[in-house]
Amino acid sequence: MKKIITFLSIEFLLVALLSIPLFVLKPQSGGNLVMVLSVIFMWLPALATLVTRKLTKDKSDLRVKPRIRENWRTYLIAVYVPGILIVLGALLYFMIFPEHLDLSLGYVKELLALAGQEMTLPSLGAGELLLISGGLILLAPLVFVNHILAFGEEVGWRAYLLPLLCEKFGVIKGILLDGVLWGIAHAPLVCFGVNYSGDYFGKPWTGILMMVVFATTVGIFLSYVTIKTKSVIPACISHGAINAIREAPLYICVPACNALLGPKPSGIIGMAGFLAAGVMILIGFWRKGDCSE
Repeated sequence: MKKIITFLSIEFLLVALLSIPLFVLKPQSGGNLVMVLSVIFMWLPALATLVTRKLTKDKSDLRVKPRIRENWRTYLIAVYVPGILIVLGALLYFMIFPEHLDLSLGYVKELLALAGQEMTLPSLGAGELLLISGGLILLAPLVFVNHILAFGEEVGWRAYLLPLLCEKFGVIKGILLDGVLWGIAHAPLVCFGVNYSGDYFGKPWTGILMMVVFATTVGIFLSYVTIKTKSVIPACISHGAINAIREAPLYICVPACNALLGPKPSGIIGMAGFLAAGVMILIGFWRKGDCSE
């Protein structure tokens, strides 16, 4: 328990210190300062891990060995399933809100206009949309810079803290608690439009709550591939792939959509695929009864 408390104390102290520039300067949502601090935030768990291990003289395995050969099937799941789940969540969102589907790419045109560029973009057909979706699923795991950035979070939350929580509270409670704490750590960023931008009911508190739900849901999947392979590397790949295409559903959505609902995976409808996968994973762990293979 000492290691858990030490890690969380250091992590949230670092989060609080790094949040000071945000609340003092009050930068524009999506601005350069917010983006830079977002990247730094991703490395705070790794720093908290290093300090905790130093203070507690912990020399436990950080699970950074890839172990690809014996876990190649799980690696395939880690690489491609996140993209599939994001596409399925977006599909469900547009089935519920068909009036929000904009195949004329109005959102993209708006972004280009804000950047001072004008470009004629063709409207997408069903076949083109299917082809692009498949391409995104295949290409998202190849954005290696995202995997490197994700390593900072994954080595702290999944490689270090998760085994401690599973040992103390059991696998299911440990996974869920890990996800909840991970989501809470994002609260300052949510206040400045990261993941939940625009106007939405109860801003920013409902955004923070939804971020906790999102982190917990996605955290189940990331915990699964970490526990299954005894390596944090597949979680880094999954995390990176999610970050690579999580904004993509917005490109075919009208600007007036509610960020709390979707179509991104951070909305409750957009994360439906991850919710379904999470339930199945937890049932599997419940039947097994522990964190072991």
